[in-house]
Amino acid sequence: MEEQGKIISSCDVDANLALQIWTRGKTPRLSILNKAKNSRKLIHLSWVEKRSRTLSISGKKHGENINYNVADFGPAVSRILTEYFARTNFKVKFLKLFIDLEKAVHHPEPFSSKSDFAMMTEEKRSSLWIADCSGEDRNSGVFRPFFPLTEQEAAILTEDRLRISSLKARTTEGLFALGVIDALKQANPERWHNVLRVTAAAMLLGFSYCGADGTKTADYFWSAGEKPVNLNPNVTVLKAPVKKLSINDAELMRLGYKLTAYLRHIYRANEVDITYADDSEKSLPEAGFSRNRRFDFNAGTIGDVPYRVTFYVNEEDRLTAFGCNPRMQTAKHRGDMVIMIPTEIFTQAMNDDTAKGSSANEFYTLTRLLWAREFSEWYGSIRPYVQNFAGLIEG
Repeated sequence: MEEQGKIISSCDVDANLALQIWTRGKTPRLSILNKAKNSRKLIHLSWVEKRSRTLSISGKKHGENINYNVADFGPAVSRILTEYFARTNFKVKFLKLFIDLEKAVHHPEPFSSKSDFAMMTEEKRSSLWIADCSGEDRNSGVFRPFFPLTEQEAAILTEDRLRISSLKARTTEGLFALGVIDALKQANPERWHNVLRVTAAAMLLGFSYCGADGTKTADYFWSAGEKPVNLNPNVTVLKAPVKKLSINDAELMRLGYKLTAYLRHIYRANEVDITYADDSEKSLPEAGFSRNRRFDFNAGTIGDVPYRVTFYVNEEDRLTAFGCNPRMQTAKHRGDMVIMIPTEIFTQAMNDDTAKGSSANEFYTLTRLLWAREFSEWYGSIRPYVQNFAGLIEG
């Protein structure tokens, strides 16, 4: 074990079990130490995200099994991660990734003509900012927030403060130079500071990327910019390039889209209710819903398998529902997934997913609300583990 890496921090759960952080300078692993047998198992930290999971280890006595609930490991995991943060170079990597992630999230999409707003790609729709230079003077414009504003945010983001002085200034650097991002973090730290801090910590520590495996990308962030070992003194080894972080990278796209969906719809994520039914085409009409239309969703859109999604409306109860019938067997649930959203909330979300001339799209907004809800649950599971060292601002 010591030849491969080393234990940085350790915490006894009881006389039989200890949790440790093991590393060899890259993405750390959680070490589960059976003290009775002096044996350990290395796993990724994403293992502790599922609070309902149980752990069974062999005791000192023959045939003895000791059972634990992962939900009870929270204080121990938080403690060893806090010690790891203080004793390694993780802090430097973390702060750099936080800054890079913040810039990626606030990257503005440029628009040069009115017609651009009518034909917005999914990538542009997922942006939180628009650099609008579509007026008469194409050399200047204004940054437009592409997310609903709270009263405090609206007071900060006045049009005069968001002016673009030249085409060269309609960049991420131009937006940050105006000081509005720092002002947003002060006005609403939970939305614009804490979420990104927790996400950056999770990305480096080996937690999941909002349910997806991010271990390869995490290892990349640990090694990016480092000089490779030169095994041949006669050959010059160039410094490894640092890839510019973008939420549209193939490795980060699902996490990035879920993150921006959450930041846009942060106050609506909890309005999305998910249940399951043996036959939604029968149960929803029986509950007073009228079928509107039907679409097919490819695998990876709202789940790991393709779904046939039927759109329903209940005008009396002011509810919008989606009956999602999996077209392949899925281990996540049996029968149909039923998504229920108050119609007013769903309509507001559709309006916030458009910009000027772009048309509303029910199924684009459905996926974003589902992703926002998924991210909200993931964020809630990660935050307790890292909140002691991630530099969060308590409001």
